Amino acid sequence: MDEKTGTRAEGGRAPRAERRDSIRNRERIISAAEALFTGEGLDAPIDKIVTAAGVSPGTLYRHFPSRVQLWEAVLDQPLHAALDLVERALANPDRWAGIAEFVMATCALEAERGGYLNLMTTRFDGSPRLVELRGQIQRRIEELFDRAREEGAVRPDFTVEDLIFITLSNSRVAEVTRTVAPGAWRRNAELFLDSIRPERAHPLTQPPMRPSQVARAMMRPPAGRIRSAAAEKSTK
Repeated sequence: MDEKTGTRAEGGRAPRAERRDSIRNRERIISAAEALFTGEGLDAPIDKIVTAAGVSPGTLYRHFPSRVQLWEAVLDQPLHAALDLVERALANPDRWAGIAEFVMATCALEAERGGYLNLMTTRFDGSPRLVELRGQIQRRIEELFDRAREEGAVRPDFTVEDLIFITLSNSRVAEVTRTVAPGAWRRNAELFLDSIRPERAHPLTQPPMRPSQVARAMMRPPAGRIRSAAAEKSTK
């Protein structure tokens, strides 16, 4: 330090202040994104996140150049929570109880206040980390239901591809009833569970969907997507 001019002291303080501001801005952006993603869905407009965070578009894009990177910052925790749920179900010696708990808990992850609608169906193109994490969840879900079918805990013609019906219906039911009847999603999930019990089984007229069909149905971008990537780039 130059005791006469104090130049280095001033020079040392400014970068620290900038780092504090940068950290604070990042935290505000993530907090705003969490609120918007849970309130309006994972395709909530970037400009609303900017406004809610109280930062400029340039500040947001310096921290998160794309929506995918913002998803990575926000969705890692809820996806790991989903993985924990299926691991817990696999560890439950009562196979039906494990299945029921898993279905209700994973539906709650999306449907309850603070949940992320379409968490398991939104495309995560551009994020190998999120794609791999969700793939790991899917592989463990397949193991869970394969065991349940082998042990007679679910109807014999049930396949893991049939989960698309509760996954998609839960997201939609939760979306349209969240402010009117917040617990309605539970009835939907319970009706689904009742339908897959082995003692409820009756012959079905339609074969199960193929894995490739499920993948195309679930991983397509949401209809009426609020903002395209190109539109978001134009705000930078």
